Amino acid sequence: MADPRLKRAFALVDEDPDECATIANDVLRDDHDNEAAIFLSGIVYAKAERYGVATALFERLTRINPRRHEAWSNLGMCWQSNDESVRAREAFRKAFELQHKAGYATNMATTYITEANFTEAIRWCKKALDLDPDCSGAKSTMGFAQLGIGDWANGWKNYEYCLGGKFRRSVKLADEPMWDGKPVDNLFIYGEQGLGDEIMFSSIVPDAIPLAKHIVLECDLRLKGLFARSFPTVEVRGTRRDDEKAWSRGRRFDAGCAIGSLAALFRHDKSECPKTPYLVPDPERRMQWRALFDSWGKPVVGIAWSGGRPNTMRKHRNVTLEAFRPYIEAHPEWQFVSLQYNDPTDEIEQTKLPVKHIHRAVQSPDYDDTAAFVAELDKIVGIHTTVHHLAGAMGKPSTILVPERTLWQYAQGDSLPWYKEQKFHRQRKSESWKDCVRRLID
Repeated sequence: MADPRLKRAFALVDEDPDECATIANDVLRDDHDNEAAIFLSGIVYAKAERYGVATALFERLTRINPRRHEAWSNLGMCWQSNDESVRAREAFRKAFELQHKAGYATNMATTYITEANFTEAIRWCKKALDLDPDCSGAKSTMGFAQLGIGDWANGWKNYEYCLGGKFRRSVKLADEPMWDGKPVDNLFIYGEQGLGDEIMFSSIVPDAIPLAKHIVLECDLRLKGLFARSFPTVEVRGTRRDDEKAWSRGRRFDAGCAIGSLAALFRHDKSECPKTPYLVPDPERRMQWRALFDSWGKPVVGIAWSGGRPNTMRKHRNVTLEAFRPYIEAHPEWQFVSLQYNDPTDEIEQTKLPVKHIHRAVQSPDYDDTAAFVAELDKIVGIHTTVHHLAGAMGKPSTILVPERTLWQYAQGDSLPWYKEQKFHRQRKSESWKDCVRRLID
């Protein structure tokens, strides 16, 4: 690192990324091919999730110095973040060939997870663990692969290694230990990950109730009312996203547990999922929706045609409303309603399809509104989103459209093991979504 400015830039990459990028840019003005400055710029853009720019920077760096293994690794991370697993794997493989590091082998495994090739993912995780037996990334990735093949006993144990990472925040109110499933007086259970995960894992809360004299369940504010009604003996707090939790001051807990960590304690096999409804929608709100639906004089069918984030395969979960045209036009006797959690008004107007979008039903800050709405639907069809977890938790049947490339939860079997009534409708290899949806026509 010849330029002395870069030493300071590296020190600022986490503390002040903007200043780091400014310094790197100044260096690049004088030396367009400065490897360290290009690398730093790529890191800053990747941290900001501006993967397009970061990809271009790391690609340039690999052309300047094809033997720079960390450049190949970061390029792979950018491709993976853009859901380009094949390109990502090529980059990770080059990084691994240049430097046999456990992290690079783990990254290889991750690309196979996204393609539901769990056997190959496990093979690469084992390579990583041979290089570094303490590699937590390899263990957590192994967990996802094991869950994907149905090995819940080992999968949930290894899944615990991602707790405290980017997507599973670890919370401690004081010095309470992690719960081991043994009886305690005061237990703190906290939500993490997405809304659908909180709903899914809350199915295990009833298993914990007999083992604690008092439980505080912290959840997303949107779920507070629904959870409080469904678990009446539990103290529910909707403060999951609050940095300060005023209610916890002066209180002590014997143990704490992430809601997803309950699975390692109580779900060693899919057969241990009771599949019984456990969420109770608000009866008064149900009556309101029922009155509206009855006024329409038709069965009401909810549809969801897109969902997810870049890291949850959003690109493959974009069915589009237009793809539902054959299904909607085949059933004029039904009233279709949107289950989209982002406003689809423009898309509905463009397609001119008879689909109603009721903002207060599916975009409400109180998920009790959505729960009551879904509870009164006659039929639910759509790409896998939170609404299917909600329906399953209330005992409502739904048909889940599963992309050819999908998340590990949907890779095996014909339904989610947590619920009784959900059924998968899989996209066939190279099949368009319109053809896939057309196969649903009765």
